[in-house]
Amino acid sequence: MGGNGNILIKNGIVVFEKETAKTDILVQNGIIKSFGKIKEDDFEIIDADGCYVFPGFIDMHTHLDDTIGKYYLADTYDSASEVALENGITTLFNFITQKNGNTLIKELELALEKYEYRKKTAANEGKELCSIAFHLTPVTFTENDREDIAYLAGIGFRTFKFYTTYKNAGIYTSYDDLSEIISILKDLDATILVHCEDNDTIESVDITKLNLTKSISHALLRPAEAEIIAIRKILSIAEKSLARIHIVHVSTAEGAGLINEYRKKYDNVTCETCPQYLFLNEDKLAAPGGHRFICSPPLRPEDNVSKLRGLALNGHFDVFATDHCAFRKKDKDNFFADIRDVPNGLPGIGALSGLIFELYGGLNEQTAVEISGRLSTNPAVITGLYPMKGVIQEGSDADLTVLGFDGEEKDIVSTKSFCYETYFGKKTKLDVRYTLIKGNVVFEKSK
Repeated sequence: MGGNGNILIKNGIVVFEKETAKTDILVQNGIIKSFGKIKEDDFEIIDADGCYVFPGFIDMHTHLDDTIGKYYLADTYDSASEVALENGITTLFNFITQKNGNTLIKELELALEKYEYRKKTAANEGKELCSIAFHLTPVTFTENDREDIAYLAGIGFRTFKFYTTYKNAGIYTSYDDLSEIISILKDLDATILVHCEDNDTIESVDITKLNLTKSISHALLRPAEAEIIAIRKILSIAEKSLARIHIVHVSTAEGAGLINEYRKKYDNVTCETCPQYLFLNEDKLAAPGGHRFICSPPLRPEDNVSKLRGLALNGHFDVFATDHCAFRKKDKDNFFADIRDVPNGLPGIGALSGLIFELYGGLNEQTAVEISGRLSTNPAVITGLYPMKGVIQEGSDADLTVLGFDGEEKDIVSTKSFCYETYFGKKTKLDVRYTLIKGNVVFEKSK
């Protein structure tokens, strides 16, 4: 690992925004300097013959190094970075949520302090961290809170997330409040991320008719209608405000259809889905050990999964992201008679690139551009990192992933923490040879 940020990547098929081309890439001082046949001089050489060179992948939806409910998450910035870099992911977006009576600024300070500590510890061990960026979640909206939001947007935080559910957890925002705060954030040139599950629909479920010892009941506690209703209401707000809105982890084909009908008229809404909604179905919840697969939104029936995959391949999603929210095995298992006590979330960072390549049927010049758009360019555009990240062009950060055509088959590993594997038994031939951040080699397969 390491390097001085001055590297010549030779003979690779470079994945640009709209096409691929076999060319060399010169990296100087961590920045992409030029392309073409370049004299080697004294540069460190990476021979990418037989490989594609992608802009570094971005997972724009992860939950790391924080407490959710009564449990501390299994992955910290350093453990998440390790599995990310091995799979070509160079940037992770984490969430900072206002809580414990703190201001949003105070929560940001605490998160940055923790990140700097992890970074220093990793450096002492000769390790690297991914680039870490943050989405911010305010939950109170006093005059002081609004001043803080304006200040944070003014210093460069471009994305703010809100939930239309989780009232008991204290992070719920009503549609009326959300409509008002969205109008404020629009004027601050921010993008609004929304978790769409309608709280009233969820609270109207008659739990007396459910067997809460069965994990499959989780899918009934958070029905598909909750997502569909919330998406419809958020699209109504989007139409009135014309603010930039990104709908996270869409799990229903009907919800995705609503978004794409809206986008025939307007261009201010983007959306994502996650590998769990493309590769898993609610049979996992019905099987023994089903509590290990509890996440929100829940896994859906196979016919929905099949439709969602078709929509994904037809370009209906701007982004694929993991909603990585890993809990230790003992925490997932720490319940007795009520599956509502199971912490919600699945590990996924290490599975993202392998599963998306599988979705597209492998790697070729056409699929490379499609994949790069959804794992690199679109996440960077939505989050405000473009064009420094998410694209290969002169002047951009040299965040790069060098992939072989067809590697040896290996197990997918979503996390290296002590968690249940989300995709146990799934294999991948994804062959990450090198991962670079700002021209420094932070992962090399041969080492």
